[in-house]
Amino acid sequence: MSDQLRERLVTANRILANEGIIRGFGHVSVRNPETDTIYLSRSRSPAFVTEDDILELTLDGDILDEGDHSTYLENVIHRAIYRARPDVNAVVHHHAESVIPFAISDVEMRPVTHKGMLFADGVPKFDEYDEAHGYLIATEAEGERMAATLGDHRAQLLVGHGANTVGGSLKEAICVTYNFVLNARNQLDGESLGEVTFTPESESMVRTTAEKELSEGVVDRLWEYLTKQLPDRSE
Repeated sequence: MSDQLRERLVTANRILANEGIIRGFGHVSVRNPETDTIYLSRSRSPAFVTEDDILELTLDGDILDEGDHSTYLENVIHRAIYRARPDVNAVVHHHAESVIPFAISDVEMRPVTHKGMLFADGVPKFDEYDEAHGYLIATEAEGERMAATLGDHRAQLLVGHGANTVGGSLKEAICVTYNFVLNARNQLDGESLGEVTFTPESESMVRTTAEKELSEGVVDRLWEYLTKQLPDRSE
């Protein structure tokens, strides 16, 4: 399983970079359920991540690989969420341009299409940073507060910074992230035209739609599409 997860994590990095969700900065991780450890790249731009860059970390932050151990400063984001959410097996931290306006304003992100129904239960905001690292999340205490703010949601905004999105698998996390960014873009575009009609808030409709959007067939279909968009690489 570990080899498959590492390979898939490289693909996830490339997808997020190719879609412009994660550019030079940002990161994605996956949990190995067999060992309850996580895989995360060393500190490198996601577009260039290879299997040789993937490190294995414990949930306490110990790196189990030999060699270059310079992983991302904010690896605590991933570890804290995994500790708090046994249902989460993949985490994406990003600064997508269409999401940032909601992280720097009081405008609430709302579900505006069926894809956005994944976030109908709300998108909480985190702003309890420690001064030592500014608007970065680098300490264990910050990570704990951030994970508590995320709660049971699929996404959260980091004020003045970016966002975190999660999934029950790596493919699902990519699907959630893609639709999160898409919903933000749709809401921004709609509000530029005038008043937006938000989707119905019927609990049964929300639940049914979200289940459809995260069904295995839909998730696999999006993953295949996004994978096919990747440029060929000879490295």
